[in-house]
Amino acid sequence: MQLETTIEYLLAEWGNWAVDGLGLMLCSQSEGKYSEIDDSTALLVDQAIALLGQTHPKAQQVIELYYRKQLSFRKIAITINVGETKTRHMHISSVAWLEGHLMAKGLLLQRAA
Repeated sequence: MQLETTIEYLLAEWGNWAVDGLGLMLCSQSEGKYSEIDDSTALLVDQAIALLGQTHPKAQQVIELYYRKQLSFRKIAITINVGETKTRHMHISSVAWLEGHLMAKGLLLQRAA
């Protein structure tokens, strides 16, 4: 069993936060998913993902489709017109880039042992 790194948990929470309407409490039905991330942290993650997209737009799409839309790698591969293996590699490298960027910005992340 592989343990998830804190960055993957943070990205999953960012995805829930983004789907919930950027932390706004609107009068609408919720799907039962509540984000445990605060708005300032989520905005830092959002900014990092936007920065990733400036140089690697497909990598940004992979992150957004995986964490916001919760699509499988197979469906993401079809959407962005690349192979599934390439999509998985893009996901891994994008998560690593985001982790490094967020650590450099002072958002402390710890890896699972």
